[in-house]
Amino acid sequence: MNINAKQMTSIDVTRMDMTTALGYFGQIKDIMTQDAQVTGALGTVWTTFTAAYAAFDATYAQARKSAQTEDIATLDTARDQALSAYLSALKSMQSSPNATKQQGAKYLMFIRDKYTLNASDEYMKETTSIQQMIQEIEGDAQATAALTSTGLDEWLTDLKAKNEAFLAKMNERTAEQAGQQKGIVREKRLQAEAAYKNVVKLLNAMAICEVPAGVDYGPAIDHLNAEVEHYRQILARKGISTGTNSGGDGGSDSGDTPGGGDTPGGGDNPGGGDTPGGGDNPGGGDTPGGGDNNGGGGGTGGGSFDVGS
Repeated sequence: MNINAKQMTSIDVTRMDMTTALGYFGQIKDIMTQDAQVTGALGTVWTTFTAAYAAFDATYAQARKSAQTEDIATLDTARDQALSAYLSALKSMQSSPNATKQQGAKYLMFIRDKYTLNASDEYMKETTSIQQMIQEIEGDAQATAALTSTGLDEWLTDLKAKNEAFLAKMNERTAEQAGQQKGIVREKRLQAEAAYKNVVKLLNAMAICEVPAGVDYGPAIDHLNAEVEHYRQILARKGISTGTNSGGDGGSDSGDTPGGGDTPGGGDNPGGGDTPGGGDNPGGGDTPGGGDNNGGGGGTGGGSFDVGS
């Protein structure tokens, strides 16, 4: 047994937000993949981690996609057709030989020109523009009178109904998918965390015991520890404590030391001095799927979508 063997430093991955955790696991995978001897020695523990990371990455990417289903696309098409019909009728009515209708159409066009109404716009931008235009018309006595005199009220009523139907379906699908995806992403993240901890424990144990014979774990562990330190700094900038103990040279950190991601109350003091339940309680704002801060430094996948929000 080599009591002076290098050990991989622990870091509490449960305190990372979603994108930071995803980025961290990806970096660990990339670093260790460079040393085939080490990953080969880890065997199924390593393959389990890479599979869990891939599943976490894929479900998170899917969760960031907009909830654009076929029924939403169908309702969008119907809404676009209603918008086109209203605008075409409005344009034609400006040439009406009836002076009252002509003036009414011109006033309605004046209101229309305040808004960007384009069927090719992003879903919610188009929806909001239509909504705002209709609200202004409905709140303006001259405009409502113009609708009646021109006969355009039927076109506008149809447009309003189809715009509201689209918005209702969009909200329904977004809420439904967000709830489902939040649970799925959280589950995949927890699996990746567990697999990662098993890699750290086995790596450190094998480094101490020098098995298999002839495998030098030192270079890989040095590289891994540099990455751990990098992510400690990322979390520190966010005011998140991750513990200070490390496996280092001569250490025996197997992933259960403070800051190693253990459950508060399980015998370990997460964060090296932080009281469980206090300001640095793991998951007290950065639990998987719960209010995570997307786009954290070093994380991947950007910061525009948060499955935990």
